[in-house]
Amino acid sequence: MAIVVAVAGAGDVVTRGLWHVLGQAPDLEVMQEYPLAFPHVGVLPDVVLYDAVAIRRDDGAELTALIDARETAVVVVGRELRPDLALRPCARRATGYVSLEASACEILSVVREAAGGTAAGRSCVDHAPALGGEVHLTGREVMVLADIVRGFANVEIAGRQNISLNTVKTCVRSAYRKIGVTTRAQAVSWGLQHGFPPGESHAAG
Repeated sequence: MAIVVAVAGAGDVVTRGLWHVLGQAPDLEVMQEYPLAFPHVGVLPDVVLYDAVAIRRDDGAELTALIDARETAVVVVGRELRPDLALRPCARRATGYVSLEASACEILSVVREAAGGTAAGRSCVDHAPALGGEVHLTGREVMVLADIVRGFANVEIAGRQNISLNTVKTCVRSAYRKIGVTTRAQAVSWGLQHGFPPGESHAAG
């Protein structure tokens, strides 16, 4: 039985490129119409490739609805030059991650693993692009630091990422040590200088 795959959130060029890659595999069936705003309607795909850039349009509302439906696996498609874009979809418990620059073979492999319910070795936390890689931040530390840079308090970060407050505090201490800062203001400054996306207040300034 073919694995049904849809592409969501991407522009025409990226969408058609992914369709071409997916269409090469005889065990995959590509849906060329998929209403992301209504993930419960019509035929449900086994896997949705979600372009991380789409989260900027609606602050992730459609992505959250898709993940919360729990009827399909969601694989985030990210870009090496914009690693920050993959952080929030990953934090919202997407099934896996694959780079847009990955080979066709790797993209197909990730899709098959996600369809099988494993996505082994390609979890978002472990395989999001290497934002903070120069100081060896872990995936979780990157996501926590990203939310700090965006202006969220520790308790808000815990809720957004579905982790305990103690885990947030542990990640904060470890990240601060690695980036060589001692205060939140210094951490925000470091993050903005190293490619982390700013919050609205920082952007306005």
